Amino acid sequence: MNKDGIEIIKVKNPQEGIEVCKQLLYETVSKTSVLFLSGGTTPKMLYEILAKDKKLKVGAVAMVDERYGEKLHGGSNELMIKNTHLLSYLQKSNTEFYPVLQKKEDIESTAVQYDETVRYLCNYFQKSIAVLGVGADGHTVGIPAVSQNSKFKTQNGTDLVTSFDDFPGDFKQRITLTFLGLSRLDKIIVLVFGKDKKRALKLMLSSGSIAEIPARCLTQKGMAEKTILITDQPV
Repeated sequence: MNKDGIEIIKVKNPQEGIEVCKQLLYETVSKTSVLFLSGGTTPKMLYEILAKDKKLKVGAVAMVDERYGEKLHGGSNELMIKNTHLLSYLQKSNTEFYPVLQKKEDIESTAVQYDETVRYLCNYFQKSIAVLGVGADGHTVGIPAVSQNSKFKTQNGTDLVTSFDDFPGDFKQRITLTFLGLSRLDKIIVLVFGKDKKRALKLMLSSGSIAEIPARCLTQKGMAEKTILITDQPV
């Protein structure tokens, strides 16, 4: 199925969706690719299966966003990925992993350093692939969904990575790829599972403000053509 340029793969349930995503990764990535992973609960099962299968062959793995704080703090996306044993597999297969959080620096400096990392990875590897989710409010990566009247940090038009200190809910400080950073990727696989994401998916595929619904950036010309949406919800 294709909608507004986005390839949509409809599945029966999250388990089938994870299996489809896994096979896509096995077919798409190689030692000349860099794979960017998102946090959140949606892709956790995928990372567990990839770690168990021990079949993923990729040049490097990085992150699309992180909750700022001490390295491997309790709510960090890196810790979630580590707990799936995927990082252990990458280490054993001599695959470099590039986390957002290194030595403790202020959030702006950390974002600048990770911007340099992302530029290096996108220039060094022939292909870049990302696995993303969509929040119930329509946000994707660490870019918050904001109302028209909200005051939020404006992204610099040249930054591939930025930081926020006013993310709604827990862990207000985030470091994330920007819309421009996402546009630099060659392939984006988006996972949207569960009835609680039905409204978010509808908003993502509707016209309107990208600031209010950041996931709409994936439907824009130039982005839609390289996006694959895997969902168990009606579209």
